[in-house]
Amino acid sequence: MKNKIFTILLCLIGINNFAQSINGTVNSNKSMASLGYANVDIYRDGILVANVLTDDRGNFNLKLDTGKYQCVINYAGYEKVTKEFKVTTDEKITLGLDEDAKSTYFGYAPEITTSESRLMYTSAKKNKKDGGDGKKGEGDGYTYSHDLDVEYSYSWDFDGGISGGFSGVGATAITAWGNKIEKGDSVNYGKLTAGEINDFAKWELWKDLTEGELKSYQGAWDFSPSDRYVLQLKDQNGLPLANAVVELLHGSDILYTSRTDNTGKAELWGKLKFTDESKIDASAITVKYKGESKTVNKPKKITRGINNLVMNAVCNQSQNVEIAMVVDATGSMQDEIDYLKMDLNDVIFKTKGFSSTLNLSFANVFYKDNSDNYVTESQDFTRILSESVAYTNNHNAGGGGDTPEAVEIALDKAINGLSWSDDTRAKILFLVLDAPPHNTPEIRKKILDLCYKAAEKGIRIIPIAGSGADKSTEYLMRCIALATNGTYIFISYHSGIGGSHTAPSTNNYRVELLNDLLVRVMKAYTYMPDCNQQIADLGIELPDSQVTVIQQVDTIRLDTSNISNIYPNDTIQLEWSFYPNPTDGIVNIKSNMEISELYITDLSGKAIQIITKIEPGRIVTVDLSDYASGIYLIRYPIGKTWVSGKIILTRN
Repeated sequence: MKNKIFTILLCLIGINNFAQSINGTVNSNKSMASLGYANVDIYRDGILVANVLTDDRGNFNLKLDTGKYQCVINYAGYEKVTKEFKVTTDEKITLGLDEDAKSTYFGYAPEITTSESRLMYTSAKKNKKDGGDGKKGEGDGYTYSHDLDVEYSYSWDFDGGISGGFSGVGATAITAWGNKIEKGDSVNYGKLTAGEINDFAKWELWKDLTEGELKSYQGAWDFSPSDRYVLQLKDQNGLPLANAVVELLHGSDILYTSRTDNTGKAELWGKLKFTDESKIDASAITVKYKGESKTVNKPKKITRGINNLVMNAVCNQSQNVEIAMVVDATGSMQDEIDYLKMDLNDVIFKTKGFSSTLNLSFANVFYKDNSDNYVTESQDFTRILSESVAYTNNHNAGGGGDTPEAVEIALDKAINGLSWSDDTRAKILFLVLDAPPHNTPEIRKKILDLCYKAAEKGIRIIPIAGSGADKSTEYLMRCIALATNGTYIFISYHSGIGGSHTAPSTNNYRVELLNDLLVRVMKAYTYMPDCNQQIADLGIELPDSQVTVIQQVDTIRLDTSNISNIYPNDTIQLEWSFYPNPTDGIVNIKSNMEISELYITDLSGKAIQIITKIEPGRIVTVDLSDYASGIYLIRYPIGKTWVSGKIILTRN
């Protein structure tokens, strides 16, 4: 059997070695501007075999076997183009698109013109200045250019105008909609900073939420997820099975319904209401997957470990991923909306980079409050990224006035009103806001009901809290993330962009560019090893065998009395190794100093195992064979920071 598998792998390797490449460029026939982030679909005999996005200059590259193909290009505001081509050697094609004046998105999406050293972005937009007809005319759009090594800063006014500035070599002033743009603006493109609090990453989940300054909000929102159960589902070859329906039962009563995520895990809760004092232990977990059903009797809570289940299944992974953006569009949210306008393309492009078969769809819900000019406006799912971005480009912040907004109405629209598919590997809902919903008994109940419904559909809610979000908002959003298998992201004050930012209630967090953080989370929530146990390169810059760190430590928080390698200025040298890597289950860990707590987490950072008191020089063996194939992180806290490495778990 092993020889047969080896032969198959050799054949696959051989095919990849002899695959040809196709290099293409997509641009506008009228302006010759490059069409960045266009959808490029490749069909063979009527079957979609690959799909990519062009980069910011309209270029794409694909590896294809020799043969005949059909290339279909889609871009918002342009007519679809189909081109037949034959791959015999490395091919180069240029595809020009004609504008479609009848398109809903005509004139919305940006074009990019490139030259040897400069980029030129142009866009037209429906606003008061063109009467809302969407036709390009004098003063309707904006144009700016800069050298490649110049940073551009920008801001929008509520009437659709733009202002901003450049910094760096060759920085110049420009004009947009009649407004001169000078140097020195404080809002920098691509510079928003953020942090993540993944409450699933903590072994003691509730310390942040049930102690200290957040404790009082348990009763205020009547929300506190408890009695957590986790089910890990994989096939007979160790691959994770996604999108299985999982029910937590007490007798014949269904306590909670969820779906397995891309790692094969389902999060289940005995109760969500803080005032629910019932003490009910689940009697069973049932799993339904592609017509088959299995039951785990007397399941254990997470405090005793993860419930593992294996199903006989033919590997047939869905490539579909659905992403919905639910955005507070009241006046205080302008800098966050600016970010979506400028960086969403790049985030999706980087996320898509690890797979030419991943099939992404996008939806949008913008919301305000009951007294504003609209409560919700939405765009249903589309595969065409430029259509989603064009829809976002037509929205600016305005209205509001009081703090609470119609969050529950927007979530209802997104969870129950959008056309979520039943065949996906991931459903992700980003909730971008800086204010909570109104706090009434009816709305509190609706929020809980919506969390139950989102979990039932497998929709993972990821709140992104903007500047101005208070502690009440933080508490509620972190509960929503826990109830739906999501994580909590917050804009930080480190960039100096936007209004004041309240520090989160947690012991430590890592500051990242929001762009990088979203890409990391998106990859973690969408990646799966393929049916041949191949692990794609996700660009995770972590060591995979040995870690050597000379680390400055906080001696107030770390007992260094038993550490021999104490260096001047409160530094220590930490050396630890973990092997073999890749592994089919067993990992050996050795450190030169005592490790009080070492965590094994999945790719999303969710803790699945903890090893305590690793003595210096002693080899500790960890067994990961119960878990699904994939990428795992090995993490160790030292002072206020974490030292991390990555482990590849795969079966031959």
